[in-house]
Amino acid sequence: MNQISTCPICNSANSSEFLKAKDYTVSKEIFTIVECTDCSFRYTNPIPSEENIGEYYKNEEYISHSGTKKGIVPKIYHQVRKITQKSKLKLITKNSEGKNLLDIGCGTGDFLNFMKQNNYETIGLEPDGEVRDLVKKNHGIDTFDITELHNLPDNSRDVITMWHVLEHVYHLQRDLKKIASVLKENGTLFVAVPNCDSHDAKKYKEFWAAYDLPIHLYHYRADNMRQLMEQHGLEVVKIKPMKFDSYYISLWSERNKDGNSSFSVKNLIKGFYNGFISNIKANNEGHSSSIYVIKKKK
Repeated sequence: MNQISTCPICNSANSSEFLKAKDYTVSKEIFTIVECTDCSFRYTNPIPSEENIGEYYKNEEYISHSGTKKGIVPKIYHQVRKITQKSKLKLITKNSEGKNLLDIGCGTGDFLNFMKQNNYETIGLEPDGEVRDLVKKNHGIDTFDITELHNLPDNSRDVITMWHVLEHVYHLQRDLKKIASVLKENGTLFVAVPNCDSHDAKKYKEFWAAYDLPIHLYHYRADNMRQLMEQHGLEVVKIKPMKFDSYYISLWSERNKDGNSSFSVKNLIKGFYNGFISNIKANNEGHSSSIYVIKKKK
């Protein structure tokens, strides 16, 4: 395990324990989230080594990597994804110019393929070689290892997307610096992350599925995102809620709380209800997950 000595955002050495939670999907180990006492950023500490963290992703239920459609929740997930892909396309076309798109952490490539079908010139980066093979098999698209990010030329991409990826990035500051340089001067970065200040996060506490320890290394709030982006000459210009996420996360949180190996009817009912309540109680910055629309500062 790697002990993080300073805050990934403000570099402070001062932190306190925020909570302990279990890895519910793979190892069943207990991990700790700490909170920086200077900037209030929350991050997992310690974390698995970079060489070993891939073992914590090896779970068939990790839909973005396996593409599984077994069970009612994965089936709902795939149906909802068809809707969200269209909303993402609308958001991207409204807030960006040009058709050169880089998708970092492209997973099974469904979004990448959708954007290609809508006349975007796409590049996909994905750290898992087996998943890259799956993208090639299902969509006929070549994707590249995440390390290729640092071989991309500066000022070369109109659009960069990171859908639930920034919470996973092992070398946060180093990679974000490169991402900012790859983005064109008038380009747009779209970042979707869970919000650990949402109603459902506060309700479920250590059972909240979007903590997803230990593969979620960082746990963002809107102020954290603004501070992080400003360090790289970037500015959050808009925040859009991901309202479907509250239902999905609450469903998994209910299952975590009950200790079930599969979803019960009670999990489904309570999960949908609490997801609905979370959306009702949220303001613009308080939803279970948000998309941050980010531009280079003028």
